[in-house]
Amino acid sequence: MIIRPAQDMDRPIIAEIHARSWQENYRNVLSPALLDEKIPGLMADHWSKAVIGAQDIVLVAEDHAIQGFVAAWDNDSVYVDNLHVRSACQSQGTGRKLLTAAANIAQQNGRQSMWLHVVVGNDRARKLYTKLGGEPDGTENKDLYGTMVPNERILWRDINILAKQPNQ
Repeated sequence: MIIRPAQDMDRPIIAEIHARSWQENYRNVLSPALLDEKIPGLMADHWSKAVIGAQDIVLVAEDHAIQGFVAAWDNDSVYVDNLHVRSACQSQGTGRKLLTAAANIAQQNGRQSMWLHVVVGNDRARKLYTKLGGEPDGTENKDLYGTMVPNERILWRDINILAKQPNQ
């Protein structure tokens, strides 16, 4: 498997992985109508128009096909907005590799910390983030297309903890 910067031609696949991940993981917090009828189009629209700045990090994991992606926006701090892996490729280290690769790039860009939100109840993702040294840093509601959903903030105060994870 290789981790590489996303290219414009990857945007439809990223949108499909993003939508499918929401459909599989957010059934307990979002309506079936939103997930089944609207999310594929919303994600396709989002990723076709997403502006990716020079310091932003969007990477894909590829092994014959794209297995997952990470998107981190670098503004005042590095915010991991998305980390999604195809369900058939989970528990194989893909998410960890994507997240640590993003942390390494952020570190090379001079960043000291990184953070993300995880939907409360997404225990599988939360377990990964805390295993990789992320610290719980409070809970807040986020608006996910008209539904307020509790999200826990996970913070890497020292990005070195995440960047130095073994990449196996």
